[in-house]
Amino acid sequence: MYRKRTVDSGQGSGGGWGSIRYDFGITLVARKRNNFGMFRNFLVVAWRNIVRHKGNSFIHIFGLGIGICACMAIWSIAHYGLGFDKFHRDGDRIYRVVSEIKLGGDTRYWGDVPEPAVGELRKALTGVEVVAQFHNINPMIEIPDLHGQIKKIPAVEGDVYNDVVLAEPEYFGVFSYRWLAGNAASLAEPFHVVISAREAERYFGSQDWGNILGRTIIYDDTIRTTVTGIVQDFDQITDFQFKDFISYATARAAGLTQSLQLDNWNNFNSSSETFVKLDKGVSPARIEAELKTAPHMYQVFGNTGYRRVRLQPLADLHYSTLYDKDYGSMTNMKTLGQLMGVAVFILILASINFINLSIAQSMRRSKEIGIRKVLGSRRMGLVVQLMTETVLLALAALVLSLVLVRPLLNLFPDLVPAGLVVNILDPATMGFALLVVLVAAVLSGLYPAVVLSSFQPAQTLKGQGGSPGRWANRLGKGLVVFQFTISAIFIVSAIVVGNQMHYMLHGDMGFTRDAVIRMSMEQDVPYAKRKLLADRLRGLPGVDLVSMDFSSPIIDGGWRNTIEYAPAQFKGTVDIRAADTNYLSMYGLKLLAGRNYFASDSLREIVINELFAQQLGFRRPQEALGHSIPLWDKHLMIVGVVANFNATPFKSAYEPLLIVSQPESETGYSVKLHTQGVTSAQLQQTIAAIGNEWTGVFPVAPFRYQWMDEHIAKMYQSEAKMDELVNLAMIITIVVSGMGLFGLAALAARRRTKEIGIRKVLGAGLMDITALVSREFVLLVGLALVIASPVAWYFLHDWLQNYVFRVSMGWWVFGLAAVLAVGVAVVTVGFHAIRAGMASPVESLRSE
Repeated sequence: MYRKRTVDSGQGSGGGWGSIRYDFGITLVARKRNNFGMFRNFLVVAWRNIVRHKGNSFIHIFGLGIGICACMAIWSIAHYGLGFDKFHRDGDRIYRVVSEIKLGGDTRYWGDVPEPAVGELRKALTGVEVVAQFHNINPMIEIPDLHGQIKKIPAVEGDVYNDVVLAEPEYFGVFSYRWLAGNAASLAEPFHVVISAREAERYFGSQDWGNILGRTIIYDDTIRTTVTGIVQDFDQITDFQFKDFISYATARAAGLTQSLQLDNWNNFNSSSETFVKLDKGVSPARIEAELKTAPHMYQVFGNTGYRRVRLQPLADLHYSTLYDKDYGSMTNMKTLGQLMGVAVFILILASINFINLSIAQSMRRSKEIGIRKVLGSRRMGLVVQLMTETVLLALAALVLSLVLVRPLLNLFPDLVPAGLVVNILDPATMGFALLVVLVAAVLSGLYPAVVLSSFQPAQTLKGQGGSPGRWANRLGKGLVVFQFTISAIFIVSAIVVGNQMHYMLHGDMGFTRDAVIRMSMEQDVPYAKRKLLADRLRGLPGVDLVSMDFSSPIIDGGWRNTIEYAPAQFKGTVDIRAADTNYLSMYGLKLLAGRNYFASDSLREIVINELFAQQLGFRRPQEALGHSIPLWDKHLMIVGVVANFNATPFKSAYEPLLIVSQPESETGYSVKLHTQGVTSAQLQQTIAAIGNEWTGVFPVAPFRYQWMDEHIAKMYQSEAKMDELVNLAMIITIVVSGMGLFGLAALAARRRTKEIGIRKVLGAGLMDITALVSREFVLLVGLALVIASPVAWYFLHDWLQNYVFRVSMGWWVFGLAAVLAVGVAVVTVGFHAIRAGMASPVESLRSE
């Protein structure tokens, strides 16, 4: 410390300001040495306490490690998922043009507008810098070399993007590409194509961009294009992973006007999208107001229905589940929020374990605290010492979490976005990790440190102190109740969400899907070639039925047209299924009246569903037969009415629907396999034979098939992720809460060692001792169940309202959750209770 000195007038060797400065310098060095020694002492004592009590230290480290690991994993997912398409110049002025259609009380949102809308947008709108359209396609690709030999380009395995688009030159005025060769103006002409640098190297094996310009790429056998430009691939996170940009003018020049419905105002195709870039200072609200007055952009159906065009911000494109898209991926913000909530809860539960165990160990630490106070330690010094121990445990938990984060993500691939790579050495990731450790250390260690440092030395050294106090005991019990309340909520949620998922995947949808596989081919392939494959498949042993169609009965999105039926004053949007005459038999669609339509090269007959018949004004299905409705400039006769089936996922109600034979649109195949008495090996042989026939007809297109069950499950990806998330949360919270209870039960049994010994001497049996130790914890878990049940019911009941077809929450759900939660508590506490009951009373009473 600084010493007071008597100073004379400045004379003499021992006095003067120089001596004071010299002495003050020595004092500062001594102080620094003392502080370093004190800090070193804190570390040594903390490390010794950790090593001496290995069991409790393990529970502390493992519990906190799980909490920090969950935060790290979810941070990685969120950090990646929130980074899509943030790099485009003027991104705040880029919007997708989308559609909103209201029919009665039902409002639908589509991520596209009819193909002719682009021309009207350019004429009608002011304040718009660029309007651009593109259309996703998935063609076969062939590259002629300089000697005339054809190289067939295989599809990239595992590629989730539709890489090839028909694009207008304006597309490159909306999005920020860097040109390596050529320019966007070349796409104004038909049969021109711009490709990305990686695609150019894959096609031509070279990075000599000048020599690649002018080369030929053939799409779907007939569309010969010339390379007129090369752009740099995006290295940033983006949904726009397109690699081939065929000029949009090629669609008309190649005769694709009808198949792409380029002039149909009533056709909505999710593969076609339109983007605009607004002028600076122009608001989207102003543009939407103009759209309401533009031709074809706003239509009214009856008194309440309408169809209107709206703008969706680019920043919303990757995250909104309201509008569909056929490319890239999607981050569900609701799921991401749920993930973050789960991570926070798990970290809080892990911190609660730490708090409870630290307070419960107060008797063991009380004499140590008393001695340190007698020897001069101040309360703040004790808090720092105890917090040092907490920080060491938290750092050990961080190391454990960094080891576990990658395996944890690998265990739940459905929750991890494609392309995510966890780099634990990334500065942002390490910064977040250290922040989580700091938060965890403060949450976990500050309150126990304050409680322990408050013990009075006189009482603790007499053996009369060391109890954390009535308030702290109540807090500890409250934290146990909180832990198991959260665990019980997740248990109930896991049961209900899992039950709803099972119902959606296996419930009666109004059609059969057993042993049906689906394949698809591009619409640009000639119908005769597509039909050739269907005919060959029908001749294979092991194949019961083959149907050519546009889609399966159930589809999320799909093909819709606006239909007017004057007799019933009906004007609305109707789902369309284009398929051959085998479609009804393939999926077991039940005819309520009439017959199936006949095969024909021209549009004549349709089959409608029961709901559509009712909306057309017919009270009974039979009354609809023989009437005609207008579609595609024709009048098609209703020849049959089928029972309603789930044309969209269970989350939606039945919709008006018609089924029609339109060969040029039947690009998919539904194949029903013979399964009765067939082994798995024979089934695989049949699928291999189907693949051989596919390759024989379409040698370039890869053979890909999907079981109908998988096709349906894909529509519930969001629900599947939630189901997996809830199960993960349930497991982790049970493990963390169980570990905390395990540690508390051990300390409780140790604290009551002498009481148990006396009771055994007086005749208490093993069951009596087990009940004595377990009773308090089981009652706390029971209280948690009472609190959790109404909370879980409220949130889950609200969640189930999102589904028109849903399960109910019976009493058995909460009964099962209670059995699981109490079972965990009994097993966890019972181990220590039985161990205490079996201990010899001689050992526990020896000191008396």
